[in-house]
Amino acid sequence: MSDIESPGTARAGLPRQFSFLSTLALGYSITNSWAGYAGILSIPLVMGGGPTAFFGLFVASIACCFITAGLAELASAFPTSGGPYHFAFIVSAPKHRAAVSFVVGWLTMISWCTVSTSNGIVCEGCIITFSLLTFGTSLITVLAMQDQKQSAHTVFLAYENLTGWSDGTAFMIGAGTCMYAYITVDSVTHIADEVPNPGRNIPRAMMATVLTGMVTCIPYAIAILFCTTDLKAVASSPIPIYTAYLQATSSPVAATLLTAWVIFFYCAAELSCLLTAGRLAYTFARAGGLPYSSFFVKITNEMPLNATLGCSTAFDSFISIVIIALNICYVIPQAIVLLRGRDAVLGRRAFALGKYFGLFCNTVAVLWVAVILVFFCLPLTIPTTVHEMNYASVVLAGFIALIGIGWWGGKRKTFTGPQTDRDGTSAWGGCILAGCSWEANRYGRAAVVVVYCACYSQ
Repeated sequence: MSDIESPGTARAGLPRQFSFLSTLALGYSITNSWAGYAGILSIPLVMGGGPTAFFGLFVASIACCFITAGLAELASAFPTSGGPYHFAFIVSAPKHRAAVSFVVGWLTMISWCTVSTSNGIVCEGCIITFSLLTFGTSLITVLAMQDQKQSAHTVFLAYENLTGWSDGTAFMIGAGTCMYAYITVDSVTHIADEVPNPGRNIPRAMMATVLTGMVTCIPYAIAILFCTTDLKAVASSPIPIYTAYLQATSSPVAATLLTAWVIFFYCAAELSCLLTAGRLAYTFARAGGLPYSSFFVKITNEMPLNATLGCSTAFDSFISIVIIALNICYVIPQAIVLLRGRDAVLGRRAFALGKYFGLFCNTVAVLWVAVILVFFCLPLTIPTTVHEMNYASVVLAGFIALIGIGWWGGKRKTFTGPQTDRDGTSAWGGCILAGCSWEANRYGRAAVVVVYCACYSQ
């Protein structure tokens, strides 16, 4: 067994210090949906005015619920801080699992090291309260200070497409952008080694994060759309949310204060992103997926300090790449589950979607990401220029090419994925048998038992 990832590493190296509340606080601090939506408000407005800004958000919310539900089920069956990279390894066929997990691991690493997301972190227990109070204050302020509300026709029916694309294409681009409000739903999976009973608490935190986001984000969007007086001015503003607040309150002071809160959440979220990226780098390094992995797996003061500091030097742009790459990582394990059969690869788990609803969730998640990937690579407007062109597809292809070079350049000979014990169980702390599947060979005379483990706190 590799020295990098040995039995009990997770439990011995990283104490289980995150309660359910602090796990939810971490997830919510990053996916703080109403603030995330405030940051991208101008794009759906350009793509179709009020209808795209509202219905695009609604469609994105439903799609992200399905994606998260499928991912949460995998997190319950295989609770490990590797997240999607580890899920992809476990559910893949033995012949391909190392390559698949290497690609997913690097795409997840790239996404987390470039993400600059939409939320704030204060402390365990008060982060959700503070964010909800801020949300409530913003909602009440704009509704109370705006006497002349927009008509329901303007908000829900007056479709104004300013892009040059067809209305359907513009709507899909706008809906895809609204997924930013729910980005990084995998964040809590990367601290699974530090959460008691992760098979139950991790999926609970994931679903609670998304549902809380929907409950806050959709009413927030409705209030903003009804209280602005000129949606075109908001769409063309260099600071759209400030313009929306200014129109709603007619007070520069109030608009500045409300905008400052949103900016605070964005800036403070870097702490949560850094924490999560560090845990992910630590887990990937334990399996030997990073250069100089032995450096990144060192534990200092009960935290992966080297891995965390390494992630802090990465750039924080390419928002489209983050959304595309992370969602690809979310659905690759789900696509493999569909191809190999849910009963064959999913073991006993606390969070089970059921035979048919689980199949439906996985299918919707895979199809939605496959479709939205195409629209995400299109420029926002046509005709476009060199400066306005969307280079997301080029950057993503470049990343994949670099991952391919790394794999064929030597990692395919040394990277075997997360290490396992001789008895076939994964080298995670506190593993118990979750289930097994039998695959008969083509002659029907022999069977191979494939053992899957889930880390449950003892």
